[in-house]
Amino acid sequence: MGNTPSGEQVPKTMKRIVLTVRGGDKDGMANTKVEVQEVDVPIPRNGEILVKMAGAPVNPSDYGAWLRGNPEDLPLPIGNEGSGVCIASGGGMAANRLVGKKVGVIVGPVKGQGAYSEYVTVKAMEHAFLLPDNLPAEDGASFFVNPYTAVGIVETAKATGSPGFVHTAGASQLGQMMTKLCKKQGYTLVSVVRREAQAKILKDLGADHVIVTGEGNEDKWEAELGALIKELKLTCAFECISGDTTGKILSLLPKKGTLYFYGALTLSPPGKIDPMDLIYFAKKLEGWLLTRWLMRGNIVTMLRRISAASATVNEGLGEGGWSSTQFVDTTMEDMWPKFVEMWNGQVTNTKLRIRFDSPAPNVV
Repeated sequence: MGNTPSGEQVPKTMKRIVLTVRGGDKDGMANTKVEVQEVDVPIPRNGEILVKMAGAPVNPSDYGAWLRGNPEDLPLPIGNEGSGVCIASGGGMAANRLVGKKVGVIVGPVKGQGAYSEYVTVKAMEHAFLLPDNLPAEDGASFFVNPYTAVGIVETAKATGSPGFVHTAGASQLGQMMTKLCKKQGYTLVSVVRREAQAKILKDLGADHVIVTGEGNEDKWEAELGALIKELKLTCAFECISGDTTGKILSLLPKKGTLYFYGALTLSPPGKIDPMDLIYFAKKLEGWLLTRWLMRGNIVTMLRRISAASATVNEGLGEGGWSSTQFVDTTMEDMWPKFVEMWNGQVTNTKLRIRFDSPAPNVV
């Protein structure tokens, strides 16, 4: 391809990871297959930028789509988000101003491309976000899905008038971010986790309220959580486990309480929902989606919301910040076996990150 306006030498071809076989069921990761493919480097069109990728994370929002979908779209480039440096513009003021800048990119909506690629093209106005100048490009890999979700959930809870909220899967990377963000903002958070070791992680981050559901507490946690909800006068919860957990959390909320359902880690439909909670106690079960939260309202309010969320996220992306992520690095070739290892629970409290064109110093 030759030299770009940034002075970067770009090859004609690149590597990317594509999904070739979907697993198809709850335990289907063992049957899922990916491969590293060599293809032409994409060329940006007007309004687009070419990004040399530095890092891309493996998120639940990524691998949820690896089990089910249309077989006719395979092989499918994968990866929803990542970060790198804009090295060329296809033209247009918005695209031109990003050349030479570190950017986080959302690649999921870009047809025919995925973030697990050495180079991607994205629309400058819609899918590229400036990162702090002092942040290593690879450290912005998880700039979007978890940090913006944390901001969106906290802002949604505040808008209900509740003095705080309950969050399941509290020890996840997202849960840890919300712990730090709520502590920073002085907003009440009650985290629900499975193990005492997970509770310790959150308490070490400054968490005030953590409920453990396992390790001998199976018959007590609901009473403990219910008492805490009443004491703190909480009226909403955010749930991402699904299965029986959804109904149990909903039952503990007060009259007119709302449970926001934003994930399904068990890959099971929500269960044990008492219709009386919905009919006589006017409780609500609502879906919550990050992009829907960001895009609601007119264009002015949407841009203001995105700008405010970006400022909040960017100030915490640096090492030790509230929106920073603890990564385990891997190469494109080793991504899949490392992911399967983490999926099976052999590595916890970290997020897998693909590093491009550089060594992976902490592969374990």
